[in-house]
Amino acid sequence: MWTLPGYGDHLEQGNPDLRKQMAEVGAPVGFEDVVASINPIPGDQPDVAAHWNVTFAVDDADASAAKATELGGKVIVPPFDAPWVRTTVIADTQGATFIASKFVPENRDLAGQTDATTSAA
Repeated sequence: MWTLPGYGDHLEQGNPDLRKQMAEVGAPVGFEDVVASINPIPGDQPDVAAHWNVTFAVDDADASAAKATELGGKVIVPPFDAPWVRTTVIADTQGATFIASKFVPENRDLAGQTDATTSAA
């Protein structure tokens, strides 16, 4: 993960006590300063091409998927639970894909488990 020191300060302007909340749910130290990460393609998925994507934080991944469909987009990967998040992969009307992800601290125990569909983006 890449961090931008002080980014959490910026986030706390709109969400006071963010660092405290992250600590209380067991988020890794410095998580609030993360601005990018690298996720290796699993060895059991050799046909997946190298790629990049953007993730948007949303209030509700399921509602975001439904709204995208309503507006003419396409759900590429239906909403699912993953470590720390509930997430979905969506394509806009032009075909560009992105991830809509809701931070779900209760999903922290899913760490170490993977879902092959996450490499579809």
